[in-house]
Amino acid sequence: MNAVSQDIFQELDFFAASFLLGMLLVLVYDCLRIFRQIVRHGTAWVSVEDLCYWIGSAFAVFAMLYRKNDGLIRGFAIGGVAAGMLLYNRFVSRYTVRYIVLILKKVCKVLSWPLKKAYRAAAPAGAFLRGRGKKFMKYLKKRLKKLKNEIKMGISK
Repeated sequence: MNAVSQDIFQELDFFAASFLLGMLLVLVYDCLRIFRQIVRHGTAWVSVEDLCYWIGSAFAVFAMLYRKNDGLIRGFAIGGVAAGMLLYNRFVSRYTVRYIVLILKKVCKVLSWPLKKAYRAAAPAGAFLRGRGKKFMKYLKKRLKKLKNEIKMGISK
């Protein structure tokens, strides 16, 4: 009777590990979703990120199966991963992503405020320098054109 209880506890441990792995996989994907909302990027980068995520997920599931069950695929282990993913996604994920993105955007806004203030203070100086730079470039172009014509005249003599 004791051997049966030990086997049941091993199966329960295996199921719990697969359930927690499913939750962890969605948590990692949530971090990816948060990153995508904070730093916008195109479809190609999203595809690359997803590909890397799914390759990493496959390795994580394989490692869990190998460590806990000698690499044998068991239906209830895949069910445990799926149940962990679904429950975490349904009850935790939507709120986690929404509020963390909101908090991070507020923090970024607060941290970027001094930079915006400094940029606004430096903008008139930049406009002044841009105007001077255009005048200087026009002057330089005129001088180079004159020099080119003088060289041409010297060569043709």
